[in-house]
Amino acid sequence: MKSQTKVILPENKKPKLIFFAGKGGVGKTSMSCVTALYLAEKGFKTLLLTTDPASHIGEVFEQPIGDKIQPIAGVENLYGLKIDPKQAAEEYKERIFTEAAKNNYSEEMMMGLREELDSPCTEEMAAFDRFTDYADNEEFDAIIFDTAPTGHTLRLLELPLSWNKQIELKTAMNTVNEGDLKAQERFKRVISKMRDKEQTTFAFVVYPENTPIQEAYRAVEELKGAEIYTQLVIANQVLPEEYCTTAYFQKRKEMQDKHLKVIHEKFDCEILQMPLFAEEIKGIDTIREAANALYK
Repeated sequence: MKSQTKVILPENKKPKLIFFAGKGGVGKTSMSCVTALYLAEKGFKTLLLTTDPASHIGEVFEQPIGDKIQPIAGVENLYGLKIDPKQAAEEYKERIFTEAAKNNYSEEMMMGLREELDSPCTEEMAAFDRFTDYADNEEFDAIIFDTAPTGHTLRLLELPLSWNKQIELKTAMNTVNEGDLKAQERFKRVISKMRDKEQTTFAFVVYPENTPIQEAYRAVEELKGAEIYTQLVIANQVLPEEYCTTAYFQKRKEMQDKHLKVIHEKFDCEILQMPLFAEEIKGIDTIREAANALYK
């Protein structure tokens, strides 16, 4: 078993990508913020990035975080970015249409392109396209990717794999352009990083309850099909034993302990426990306290 924190620490002077996933509402954003602060205060230049419209990283740090990389006040080495998926999709479509016009697409081809880009997947594709812009550079020592719920995340990660197949088809039909090839190469580099355990950590956040555990396990198994392996599971909101002094909380603690045992049996990776705080994890002091509790 790896020592605590090793799975998230950048090594060998290579940037580290860290993805947080899990069932909606289990605390991915909080754990992303906690991890980002922890790494920044270890001296690593860290970017906290999200494409999830439901993410509230700005609320957790109690300061606005927009669609441009900006330093997070009060924490040295820490930067934040919230990508608006709808805006990213519009910019993505505009770029595709501009390239198509330059390549003299016929009206029929343009109609087909518009129909294809009206797909719900376009927003996710555009968000991933924006993410690869950051994942493919070495400006930061660590990039924390606060993801959307599990199903969205899996589709997001599968998109570039499917897109590569489309590019290969276009190549065979002699309709591929230079932009396609550059994008394909960039996607391949990022996918390669995702599959490299030294460069990427996939972390799942779960409550010690049956439904989030089972959903995370299914997602972990699906990721294996893409040769992506989970290295960290965080059991969130675990009741501290010293506070379980009433019959109600003792029973809740007993239930959690059973589920924690299941977590250790199901997931072959580092497992950390985040204790339940009496207050919401919000504000730099509380985030720092949570980081000390999680990454002891």
